[in-house]
Amino acid sequence: MEDSLIFISIGLSALCIILIIIDHFRLASLSKKYKLLIKGLGGKNVEDLMISYSDEIYKVKNDIEDNLKNRISDLEKQMPICLRHFGLVSYNAFENVSNNMSFSIAALNDKNDGIVLTGIYTRENSYVYSKEIVKGQPNKELSREEKEALNKALATK
Repeated sequence: MEDSLIFISIGLSALCIILIIIDHFRLASLSKKYKLLIKGLGGKNVEDLMISYSDEIYKVKNDIEDNLKNRISDLEKQMPICLRHFGLVSYNAFENVSNNMSFSIAALNDKNDGIVLTGIYTRENSYVYSKEIVKGQPNKELSREEKEALNKALATK
């Protein structure tokens, strides 16, 4: 029985030594990571450093929010004058040309100002015309297709 107690004691001692060696390597690895973390602090308190980082992040966040608010405000001011309402009509301008190659497109802003562009396609040439629209009214007479494109653009509001 004494022999078995000796063997058990030796086995347990060997197991303890192995566990101590494993813990030593783990502690050494953790110590290296900690030294890298505090490297360059120059004796500063880690808590103070974390608070200063938090303050800097808060300042950057506020700067970004203010910048975004200003940019969004500028965009909202420009929205009424942007061309946002469109109407398109494709058609055959001449009977001997197929595939609806001619078009009229109306583009208006929120104040109903804009343009009507018309492209006329023939077998020999293509022509593009523009007409100004002010407050929903053209400055020149519109063709049937141009009126249809303008009405589509007005209807998208």
